[in-house]
Amino acid sequence: MIARVIVVMATLAAPFVAPAAQTIRPAVVEYPVQGRGKFELVNESLFPLTVVLEPRGFRVDENGTLGDVPFDSSNVDVKLSAMSFRIPPLGTYTVYYEARARRLPAWFMVLSSMTGARTHTGINVRVELPHVVYLLQREPLQKEEVAVRAFDFDSVGHRAVLELENTGDALGRVVASEVSATGKHGQPFGGFPLFPQSRRRVEVPWDGVEAPDRVLLRFANFSVEERRGTARP
Repeated sequence: MIARVIVVMATLAAPFVAPAAQTIRPAVVEYPVQGRGKFELVNESLFPLTVVLEPRGFRVDENGTLGDVPFDSSNVDVKLSAMSFRIPPLGTYTVYYEARARRLPAWFMVLSSMTGARTHTGINVRVELPHVVYLLQREPLQKEEVAVRAFDFDSVGHRAVLELENTGDALGRVVASEVSATGKHGQPFGGFPLFPQSRRRVEVPWDGVEAPDRVLLRFANFSVEERRGTARP
């Protein structure tokens, strides 16, 4: 019997760590125009692992849910230093690659399928870990192309609810963000991509006594700050 563990997230910058003690690092990278990079796969188990690599496409919907789409080989070229290999127990393997796209921006992942690990009950485990790559356009996303369309507070669910829109044709990434109440310490909620001509809904848990009234979004070249009640529909 084989149990399948899939660890696929497109918005984090930290290494992905699978429950079966395998790690990929870095998890997310971005390059201007074309990429030349590497990532490491770490086997922290006591079993040798067989790894198969595959370039894959993906999409992220308005709620941040990741979906699988075919890899667009007509637009993106990816050269990997290896397509399959073995990692010894407690070992590390480094994969080198080059990527370029005919049309920018572009994004894809290199999915590492790892087999050979077993649970304490003897069940074979297959782990899939992604290395996400963003190839950015020459001109970065501009501040005036980012709009906070809604900023509400759900007092029953204790969460701030944001709706953001990228009105431009450039891909941008929020690298840090937080919501806060006036004069109070903010609640960070991490980073995420903002795709061209798309909206993104974000829900942030909030346990403060006062309702949050400020959101701060930090991009690579600018920041966007909005007060609750001033969002543009």
